[in-house]
Amino acid sequence: MKLKVAALTLLPLIVSSYASASVELQIPKQVDVLLVNGEKPDLSDGFFSSKESLTLPNGENQILFTYKPYFDQGKDRSILESNATIGTFTAADTKLEFVLPNYRNEQEGMRKIKDLQWGLNDINGKAIEVKQDTLTKDGIQFGRNFQDEMTKYNRNGGSAAITISASLMTQQTPSQSMNVDPNTAEEMLHFWYQKADIETQKRFKLYINQK
Repeated sequence: MKLKVAALTLLPLIVSSYASASVELQIPKQVDVLLVNGEKPDLSDGFFSSKESLTLPNGENQILFTYKPYFDQGKDRSILESNATIGTFTAADTKLEFVLPNYRNEQEGMRKIKDLQWGLNDINGKAIEVKQDTLTKDGIQFGRNFQDEMTKYNRNGGSAAITISASLMTQQTPSQSMNVDPNTAEEMLHFWYQKADIETQKRFKLYINQK
């Protein structure tokens, strides 16, 4: 019981401390980001504040995107589109950029884009480990509900499934209400404790020992 009470009390502290550190993901023009941690990104304001990059919390993140390279032939432009592609990765306090194929022509792109070869590099050009998969759906593709599909994908434990609820990955601020069930709060506390920095973990331990 003491741990559950502490969870409700300290969760905003740990979340706030954790959210102050971040990962910046550079977004090239040919990439259409559909979801970030199960949520639609806002590339103009709010948490996802840049039109050219996404700011993500340190730790594990999941993105869903399509790659849309284009080819100009005179006045005409042909645009290809990859499958909805999932990438789940872990990073902290760094900048990341996409590594994407540069097809020589439209014919090469049409042959290879359905088996998209891509990755993420850090600011030193070092590739980071990314769990990859595609979010497939049979039948008509128009009007897909990607949020619903990703929720089901993660729940079913796909090869690139994120290990926590997407809702936990959304940045919280001290002014936001956190009305959660004690059991849920305890689970969240365990997660955020592991993600918090050493000083925050020490303050947490001190608080528990004083109760």
